[in-house]
Amino acid sequence: MQTDYRVRGHSVSDEDPAASIALSYDDASGAYVGGSLIGTWSEGEPELLGFTANAGYAVRLDSRLSLDAGVAKTQYFYGYGTSRNYDYTEVYLGLTLPVVSARVSYSPDYHRNGTHALYGELNSGIEPAANWFISGHAGVLTHLETPPGNVPRQTWDWRIGATRQFGPYGVHLDVSGRIQGRARYAYPSGAGTGRDPAAVVFSLTRAF
Repeated sequence: MQTDYRVRGHSVSDEDPAASIALSYDDASGAYVGGSLIGTWSEGEPELLGFTANAGYAVRLDSRLSLDAGVAKTQYFYGYGTSRNYDYTEVYLGLTLPVVSARVSYSPDYHRNGTHALYGELNSGIEPAANWFISGHAGVLTHLETPPGNVPRQTWDWRIGATRQFGPYGVHLDVSGRIQGRARYAYPSGAGTGRDPAAVVFSLTRAF
């Protein structure tokens, strides 16, 4: 459960609280599958916000470095505070070291059919003390062709967070934001350009 459901620096749940349940399976061969359902509360009523699913294969290259590749599907219903459905498919390739990982994802239909986009990200995490975890993330989304007029060609996002683990429970505090590049035109409200204000998100997780 979390106070806001944010993806790549932007609120998908329109800053409403959200809850999700995720299932995953990792095979000894390196193959893995996973998925999650996300729900939210809108005007006091629960509703399904969306789902994600992915499948891939991970292989260890040496004692410190591993490689994984796969495909992911994301679907949001009435996402980003609008009445539209948003969905996209991505193929990805990632490298993982003990405290840092990098991934590049390509989508041929990012939120709109025929919209080709590339997303690169760096993630890092350390455990400074027992049951404490500090994490950081930086990413950039780039449209490979001319994007829709009100959509910036590039958007940068960031997140820093801290987790305190209590057995199977985790208490999380994240601060995130994004910086958008210039769009060909913007809405009168100014949407489409500029810096989004940073947001603080509290969440509680339970592992089974």
